[in-house]
Amino acid sequence: MEKYLVVVIVIAICIVMVIYTQRGSSSSRSGNTSFKDIVQKEFMKYKVIERNQTIMICEMNHRNEPDELVLIRIDPNQKKNIRNFGRRVTFTYPKQPSIGEMRKDFASYL
Repeated sequence: MEKYLVVVIVIAICIVMVIYTQRGSSSSRSGNTSFKDIVQKEFMKYKVIERNQTIMICEMNHRNEPDELVLIRIDPNQKKNIRNFGRRVTFTYPKQPSIGEMRKDFASYL
């Protein structure tokens, strides 16, 4: 009789663990947004385009063409780097930057 009770308790614990882990993974999937979407949500005034693993924050000109203002690259092999090319600025980060960091870095360019 005690053996059956131990088996039932072990099965109940396994079921609870499966339900808990499944619920956790489904909620993380729904909250998983792309970096492009995060940037677009933060800088709504501008058009955000992703091309070749580069995020571009653009302003639309009078001919409805995008003028690239800020380029964001993520390269784990490099330190944080800022390069100017005329009106365009390229920011290279070793990992995905936070919203606050981007806001602070891009303040003088947008």
